[in-house]
Amino acid sequence: MAVSVLGWLVVAVGVAGTTAGGLLWFLGWPRLPSAAQFDVTQLLDLLKIALSVVAGFGGVVLLAVNYRKQRVAEDEHDLAVQRADREVVQKFNERFGAAAEQLAHESPAVRLAGVYALAGLADDWPAQRQVCVEVLCGYLRVAPEEMTKGETEVRQAILRVIRDRTRASATLSWSELDFDFTGVTFENADFARLRFEGTVLFDGAEFAGGVASFAGSEFNGVLSCHGTRFAAERTNFAGISTIGALEFVGAEFAGDVVDFSGGTQNGRPVDFYRCRFTGARVDFAGFVSIWGELRFGQCDFVDLELDLSRIGDWATISDTTLDSVTLAYVEPPEKTLPRLRNVQLAGGTRLPDRLREASEESLDVPG
Repeated sequence: MAVSVLGWLVVAVGVAGTTAGGLLWFLGWPRLPSAAQFDVTQLLDLLKIALSVVAGFGGVVLLAVNYRKQRVAEDEHDLAVQRADREVVQKFNERFGAAAEQLAHESPAVRLAGVYALAGLADDWPAQRQVCVEVLCGYLRVAPEEMTKGETEVRQAILRVIRDRTRASATLSWSELDFDFTGVTFENADFARLRFEGTVLFDGAEFAGGVASFAGSEFNGVLSCHGTRFAAERTNFAGISTIGALEFVGAEFAGDVVDFSGGTQNGRPVDFYRCRFTGARVDFAGFVSIWGELRFGQCDFVDLELDLSRIGDWATISDTTLDSVTLAYVEPPEKTLPRLRNVQLAGGTRLPDRLREASEESLDVPG
C-alpha cells in the first residue's frame, strides 16, 4: 500500500511540477514579488491555493488507496471464482469416478445405476460430455462373457439414453458429439428419427434380429460402416437425410429387405464400395442426391430384387456384378439416367430397355 501511495504521489508531483514549469516558461519566467508586497486579501488567496494543492495531494493519496483496494477486491474475486471452479470440477470428477465404479460392478442393478449416473453427469458437464459418452460407448464395445437378462437391460439403457438425447426434439442434445460403436452387436437396433452432427462409427458392427432401423434419421457429419454386417430381417434407412458423408465399405447386407428409399443427400457422396447384397429385396427407389453422388463400386447384388426407380444421373454403378437380379426402374421426372460403367450381368439378369439402351457399351453379359 505504501509503495502504491508513494508511486501516485511521485506521479502527482511530477505532473504538478511539469505544469508549473510550463506555465512559468509560457509567462517568461516572471519574478515573484516579495512577501511584504502582498496585502491580506492576496495572502488569503495564496493560502487558498496552498490548501487546494494540499487537498489535491490528499485526493491523490485517497485515489491510490481506493485503487489498491479495488485491485485487492478484484484479485480476491478472481481467486474465489477459480476456487469455486476447482471445487465444481472436483465434484464432477468425484461423480465420474463413482459412476465408473458402478459401471464396473458385478451387479447389473448397480451397473444400470451407473449408466444413468454417467448420463446425468454428461448433461451437467458440457466440457467433458464427450468423455462421458465415450465411456458409455466403450462399455458397449466390450463383449460380455455371458449375455444375461441384466446385462441386456444395461446395454439397452445405454442406447436409450443416447436415443433420448439425439432426437431432434431433445431438450438437451448430444447430437454434436461423436459416437463409436465399433464392433458392437445390436439386436433390433432402433436409431430411427435421430440427428447426428458428428462422426458415427459402426465399423465391424453387426445388426441382428427382426429390424435395424435408421428410418428418418439425419447424418450431417460422417456415418462410417466399414466391414459392417446388416443381418436383421429388415434393414431400414428409408427417408434418411444427410449433408455429410455416408461410407459403406466392405459391408454385407444379408437380411430379407434393405430399404434406402426416399433418402436425401445434399453435399458429400454416399458410397457403397465392395459391398455385398444378398437379401430378397433392395430398395433405393426415390433416393435423391442434390449436390453429391450415390456411388456403387465393386459391389455384388446376388439373387434379389433391386429397385432403382426414380434414380437419375447422380447415381453411378461401376465395376459391379448383378447376378440373378430382377431390376425395377422408373425414370425420374428429370428424365436423367443412372450411369453404368463396366457392369456385369449374370444369372439371367436383364435391365429395363431404357437402361439397356443408354448403357449398352458399359455392360458385360456372358454369352
